[in-house]
Amino acid sequence: MKMNSISAILNLTEDETALKPLTKVRPIASLPFASRYRLIDFNLSSISHAGIKSVGMFIAGSGRSIYDHIRSGSVWNLESGLSGGIFTYSQQLLKAVQEHNGDAMDFYMNHKEFITRSQGEYVIVMGSKILANVDIKAIMQHHLAKDGDITVVYKTVPKSFVENRPHEKVLKIDRDEYLLHLTDVQDAPSDSERLAMSMNMYFMRADKMLELIQRAELENVQLDSDKLIEKYLPEYQVNTYEYTGYMANIDSIDAYFAASMEMLEKNKFSALFHGSQHVITKVKNGAPTYYAKGAHVKNAQFATGCVIEGTVEDSVIHRKVNIAKDAEVRNSIIMQGAQIGEGAILEYCILDKNVTVGPGVILKGTRDNLVVLEKNKTLTV
Repeated sequence: MKMNSISAILNLTEDETALKPLTKVRPIASLPFASRYRLIDFNLSSISHAGIKSVGMFIAGSGRSIYDHIRSGSVWNLESGLSGGIFTYSQQLLKAVQEHNGDAMDFYMNHKEFITRSQGEYVIVMGSKILANVDIKAIMQHHLAKDGDITVVYKTVPKSFVENRPHEKVLKIDRDEYLLHLTDVQDAPSDSERLAMSMNMYFMRADKMLELIQRAELENVQLDSDKLIEKYLPEYQVNTYEYTGYMANIDSIDAYFAASMEMLEKNKFSALFHGSQHVITKVKNGAPTYYAKGAHVKNAQFATGCVIEGTVEDSVIHRKVNIAKDAEVRNSIIMQGAQIGEGAILEYCILDKNVTVGPGVILKGTRDNLVVLEKNKTLTV
């Protein structure tokens, strides 16, 4: 075991129902964001900056879009080594069903194998729906300075941020920054204007994580790693670590849209991308975006390889998007490879990859009723 070394568990099994159809063929972690990133880039960047060399990804389905994006992990300095690299464990939902039916031998076999083989003294457990640029080294330093067994990371948010999210957890913290209890949102004090929302991120010794798994096996409990920790938290002394940077909770189409639009605000974009840690993603070299004579652009974000002949306002445009003459795109997210025909009008839309909108097509949603088109769809008049 390497002293003070860390391994990371990425739990990519979060409920993605409220993000369909964008998650029809991809997990939340693979969602494109800010014109050229994926949500998983933020986890992997934090991991890379912390010098972590071993990552275990536990994926609900096939994970094909994850594999395609991360490849060998070299972009984040996570190439396979003697005990390091990215280890992927897909079909976790199927495994849970098999376990329920008595067909699987060991629900936690891959978790135990990963933790043991990675040889890290500590482990951090993270999900993918929380968008943040987290300093894992700072979390470890905080953990080592306290007496707790586990450290939970939280963000102080307005009550309005969580009141419509009944599945989120909030922390009650004592004056010494230890956790008193973790509760559902509806059980939080009604007079509190700001709440400490759990970021579903936990740090502990690796042998403590193995202890939790052993307890679960003895009690015949099968849970994803984050829910497993949550279950046993009341029985341990728990540190709390407050994250003060930019955070979004990508748990619905509306939340995804809101976070994307916030990236058009300079202060929020800078808070996420221009802190002490830069965000790393897979490099795709391409020609700069071309703005034709007569194109009109206002408060918009573009990736490379686009051709813009029409109007784009208050929108996020991903790679290789073509927006034809007299087309209008406002308050929208247009993903890679989309084609917007001449004279088409889009307002409050999210277009997934390779969507084609024919000439003259009008798609008008509202902030509270977004128009969402799934991947590869074609619309004509």
